[in-house]
Amino acid sequence: MNEEINGFYDDDGNKINLDLLPKPQLCLSCKSNVVEDWEEDILCQMNRYDQRNDKEFKCFAYEAIC
Repeated sequence: MNEEINGFYDDDGNKINLDLLPKPQLCLSCKSNVVEDWEEDILCQMNRYDQRNDKEFKCFAYEAIC
């Protein structure tokens, strides 16, 4: 059996396709969106995934682009 172990998975073990995860408007005006930081990007993606079904997106790491 050949198993893929890289990527993101939900609590049920299903692989999450981050390309299908919408990016909230708040993220588009955040410093983290324009900086290429792999670790920060992972945290942002996990935050967006966790809130994907919420009516309002909240991010406590948000920093506006000046």
